[in-house]
Amino acid sequence: MGYTDYNTFLMFGDSITEYAFDQYCLSTDIDAPVQFTLGPALQNIYQRKLQIIQRGFSGYNSRDAVPLAKSILKTEHDNLPDSKKIKIAYMFFGTNDARLIGNSPLNNESMPLERFIPQMKEAVKEFTSRNIPLIVIAPGVHVAKDWDKSHPDDLITGDYRTNERNKLYQDTLKEIITDVPVLGLYDLMMDWINEKPNERSCSDLLCDGIHFSGKGYKLMFDALLETIKKHYPECHPDNLPYRFPYHADLKDDTFANID
Repeated sequence: MGYTDYNTFLMFGDSITEYAFDQYCLSTDIDAPVQFTLGPALQNIYQRKLQIIQRGFSGYNSRDAVPLAKSILKTEHDNLPDSKKIKIAYMFFGTNDARLIGNSPLNNESMPLERFIPQMKEAVKEFTSRNIPLIVIAPGVHVAKDWDKSHPDDLITGDYRTNERNKLYQDTLKEIITDVPVLGLYDLMMDWINEKPNERSCSDLLCDGIHFSGKGYKLMFDALLETIKKHYPECHPDNLPYRFPYHADLKDDTFANID
């Protein structure tokens, strides 16, 4: 057994994936409270079982997901021995695609639904053609008043975002993508809020109106593990072998033949 021979868990998406290891919720204040984040949580629960690979790209959309999926899977899967291939993956795009198109020359994110869906289907096929267990994650909630504070120009140019659009893109993904499970974060987040509507709000789940707070990532983490348990139980951490012997079982010759 080679020391580096670990299968992998691929995190693939936009900025919500890119920032999934930021425990300060995008704050530059070193005294800001540390929050729960998805990346470290996955690393912890899959320790000595799978290696976590983070491939998140801020501002990217479904158009970019297709060529990236081809390239990432070629490098991180096709060109590797079975002992290092991707064991399971999630793909999370749509938050940028759902952005409305106004007249800003800087808006390279918005993607009409009639392009978003076939592009997502094509990206999904890159995984399914390789028999890689995949979970598609659909957009969550949006808080305009929080986002508009830091991006007031969006209101002027018309390149803003809405909950209605996020839900539309989520619902369409859930309807069209049927060969792999789709985790709809919008519905999940609204269900969480509606459990205690007088105590919870969308702002609790986001740090700036779009990107996730610790509570948002925790909700996503729990739902992701439940989805894995339901659809890909062989990839759930409870069902994966612990790599290398427990320390109490180590002997002088345990690693005599390690590569």
